[in-house]
Amino acid sequence: MFIRKFRLRLLVVAATAVVSAAGYARQETGPPCSATGAPPMETVPPVTQKPKCKDGRLLKYSQEGVERYACLNLPPQAKVRRPVAGRKWPLVIYLHASLTDPGSLYKEGKSLFELHRTYALSDDPAVTGFIILAPEGRRAKAWQSPGSGAKQTGIRWDEWYRDPARNLDAAAIDHFLDEAIAAGLVDTNRIYVFGWSNGSFMAALYGVWRGDRIAAIGQYAGANPWARPPCPIQLPAGPQVPLLLMRNLCDAVVPCSTTNEWIGDLAAARWPFQSYNLFDSGAEAPASQPCATQCSTVQGVHDHIRWPHKSVLENRLLPFFKQHTLPR
Repeated sequence: MFIRKFRLRLLVVAATAVVSAAGYARQETGPPCSATGAPPMETVPPVTQKPKCKDGRLLKYSQEGVERYACLNLPPQAKVRRPVAGRKWPLVIYLHASLTDPGSLYKEGKSLFELHRTYALSDDPAVTGFIILAPEGRRAKAWQSPGSGAKQTGIRWDEWYRDPARNLDAAAIDHFLDEAIAAGLVDTNRIYVFGWSNGSFMAALYGVWRGDRIAAIGQYAGANPWARPPCPIQLPAGPQVPLLLMRNLCDAVVPCSTTNEWIGDLAAARWPFQSYNLFDSGAEAPASQPCATQCSTVQGVHDHIRWPHKSVLENRLLPFFKQHTLPR
């Protein structure tokens, strides 16, 4: 039932974005833009909801009167009563898509969840698996822009307010990351951030904003967060955190043409990055494969909400993470 409702809501979002894109230019008023993009997004009560953390621990704290939540999942090797002294596990921060919550890790993202149990993401041969921290966004109205879920109210990340010191979602991720590290099990040289859709845009922002903590960024079905309307700003000239992009050749929410522009922006900035194309099935497509010439809204929504094939995560995303670490 959850998946059916989610698919229906995303279909409405995608159709609105595709059909109404020209309409955004006709708006008489818009948000007051600044050097940090749009103002903070408008939250709607109930601002958060308690997620169900499968085989994991629920984290929570109060942020300006709002209860914030996250799921923390340890690999089996780290769950023993007394882990081997000095042993540390890499950590992946997972940022969900809009209209979903951390529970999507166990449903749409089940392949990544399975891999966290045994994948050797550490450079220590005695360490198996990795920790996943899955924070929750806030229920809010998205700023009107193609692909953003115009006028849609749902749980999402505030990717439009690009102030790294004042963005409340970035601050919430900071808090939960600090809490996870405090347990003494995290390899702080191997912390990564991975996001899907709206979470993918937020992952790029957070990864760059916290380049002193994040070793690499993974994006699925996302693009350049600084270029997002209604208040695009320049790509930052600061630290360039290594980034991997997995993009759909047919996508009704984040079109292939938009990811083409992002790839061009990264190349022009000489950013350390890799990008991979995906077929409708989620399997990897050749690098030379062009954007789909016939991409219906139905197919584009299907591709956007199905995850990359497990083999792409296992053979592309996670090895990319493994080869990047912060200086010791």
